[in-house]
Amino acid sequence: MSEAIPVMKVKSFIKRPEPITIHPDASLREAARKMADEKIGFLVVVDPNDPGRVIGVLSERDIINAFGYGREDSKVRDVMKTDVISVRYDDTVYRAARLLSENNIRHLVVVDEEGRLKGVLSIKDLVYGEGALFSIIF
Repeated sequence: MSEAIPVMKVKSFIKRPEPITIHPDASLREAARKMADEKIGFLVVVDPNDPGRVIGVLSERDIINAFGYGREDSKVRDVMKTDVISVRYDDTVYRAARLLSENNIRHLVVVDEEGRLKGVLSIKDLVYGEGALFSIIF
């Protein structure tokens, strides 16, 4: 009889205690600088008056596309995606992995029961890192 893989929760895979966020009125250059400084490829765009309220996301791909088409002077709000795909803090890692795969994305916004920002989960967090799926399955 084989051992069952334990049910793992998203909260166990979040690497940063605080998600890296940006306001919608920031410039794309500011966003690119923040990504470079933090060594990340994804920012959560939050309401300036309520930092727990997610209003969009911005990826390095979004910035590259904007720069490539001459929109380097744009604001984050002009380029961000507002159709935010999220997972709850207490959801299973299986659900998170399925959402990443189905939507062909590399990051999920993690929220609590009230929809408040708790963190970001990346495919890299699931595959590499301490306690990652790769090390558990193989």
